[in-house]
Amino acid sequence: MSAKDSETAPTQRVPGAGAGGAAAYGTELRGRFRYRLLKRLGRGSFGSVYLARCVDHDPRRDDSPPERVAVKILRTSKGPSLDMLRRELAALLAIQTDRIPRVFDWSLEGDRAFVVMQYFPTGSLRDVMPLQGPPEEERVWRMLSDVLEALDVAHRAAVLHLDIKPANVLLDANGGYVLTDFGVAQYSRMHRGLLPFSVGTRGYQAPEQKSEKFDEYDLRTDLYGVGATAWALATGIHLADREELMRPSDGDWIYGLPPLSEYRIKCSRELEETVMAMLHIDPNRRPGSVAEVMARVRAAASGSPFAADPVRRSNVTDDEVEGLISSLVDPLLSAICRQPSFRRHFVKFDDNEVLCAEGEHSYAAFLLLRGTVRVERLGREVTRVSGEGSFLGEVATLTSMPRTATLRAAGTVWAVVLNAAELERFVTSNPAMGLRVIRSLARRLSKQTGDKGRE
Repeated sequence: MSAKDSETAPTQRVPGAGAGGAAAYGTELRGRFRYRLLKRLGRGSFGSVYLARCVDHDPRRDDSPPERVAVKILRTSKGPSLDMLRRELAALLAIQTDRIPRVFDWSLEGDRAFVVMQYFPTGSLRDVMPLQGPPEEERVWRMLSDVLEALDVAHRAAVLHLDIKPANVLLDANGGYVLTDFGVAQYSRMHRGLLPFSVGTRGYQAPEQKSEKFDEYDLRTDLYGVGATAWALATGIHLADREELMRPSDGDWIYGLPPLSEYRIKCSRELEETVMAMLHIDPNRRPGSVAEVMARVRAAASGSPFAADPVRRSNVTDDEVEGLISSLVDPLLSAICRQPSFRRHFVKFDDNEVLCAEGEHSYAAFLLLRGTVRVERLGREVTRVSGEGSFLGEVATLTSMPRTATLRAAGTVWAVVLNAAELERFVTSNPAMGLRVIRSLARRLSKQTGDKGRE
C-alpha cells in the first residue's frame, strides 16, 4: 500500500490490539486532536513509537500539531510503563529548548496511554553510525555542543536524563542534534535515589548505574553518557556491541573506556581531553556541570586553550584542616566538615588572592569557614562577608552565568570549594544548609531591591 493510501486508511485494529497489544496500521488515537498511525518507527521495553498523521491538523490554529508527528504508545497502561510515560511527559513539559522534542498532545487514560511529539524524519545517530563510519571531528564537536545545550536546560530544570546514547540523539533538518527519550528521567538529585531499578543502556551507563548505586546519581551521571556517546560517534563503534571495551570500576582503571586516540586515527588532543574527562570512573573526577564541558567545547572552537578552574587544588595539610574544624563555632558545620570525603574540598586563600573574578565563567561556589571576603564590582568594594557558613558565588555556579562580582580575600581565607554537582549534593544531603542558602539568596535579593529603590 502506498504512503498516500496509508494516510486515508479507515480506523482499524488487528486482533488482540486492545490493552497490551500492538497498535495496528491505521489505528486512530484521540487526545485533544485525532491521530492516525502510519507506521512503527521503533520499539522498546515499554512500548513503541509510531509515525502518525494528525487528522485534525489546521495550519490556521496556533495550537494545532504538525501534520506528521511521532506518537509514543505504551504496551500496557499500568504499572511501571505508565510511570515511565508520566515521567517522560513531565520532563518534556518542564523543558523548553529546540534541542529537545516538543510535546503536542497526550492521553494517560484508557487502554492506550500515549504522548504526541515532534517528528524527526532523519532518524537517530544510531541509525546513521553504521553508514557513515567515523565522522569528521567537526561533527563530533557539533553533536557535543547540541546535546550539552539540551542537557544544560534539563539540568537547570532539575531533570536528569539517565539514558543518553546514540539511539536517543536525533538528527534535525539543519545538521544538528536533538536529545530525546526522557522516559527514565528523574527529578530528584536527593542523596537517596528514587528509581527502583537499574537504568541506562549497556555500554553507555556510568559506572554508578552499572553497580546500581542510586544514591550517587547526579548530573555527572548524564555527563558520562554524553562522553560515551561522543566516543562511539568519533570511533564509529556502537558500545552496546563491544562489551569487552568496558573498564571495570573495581580495578585500577581511571576511565570507563580506552583513550579515544587508540580507536580513532586522527584525533586532536582537545577532543580526546574533552571526551575522556567525562568518562572518569570516579564521578568526583568528572566535570561538575554541563557548563564546564561547554567551556571546553567553546575553547576548542575558538582555538584558545582551556583553563581549568584555578581554585580546584589542594594546598592544605591534615593538621591545618583539623585545627580549622576544631575552631568552628557552628556544630552542624563542624560535623559536616569532619566527614572524610569532605577533606578534598578545603582551600586556603592568601591575602588579596582572587577567589573568582567579575565577568568570568567559572564553576565553583564557596562556603566560607574563616576569614573575610571583599565583594567588588567594577573595581570598587561594595561589601565584605565574614560570617562562618556563608555561601558565595552559588548563583553563577548553578546557572552557568558569568560572575557578577569579584571575590577577593581580605587576609587569609578558608573556604570549602564546590562545583555545581557537589553543591547540589551538599545542600540536598544537608537540608539545614539548604535552608541557609535559600535565606542567603532572599537577603541578597531583598538588599538589591532596596538599593534600586533608593536609586
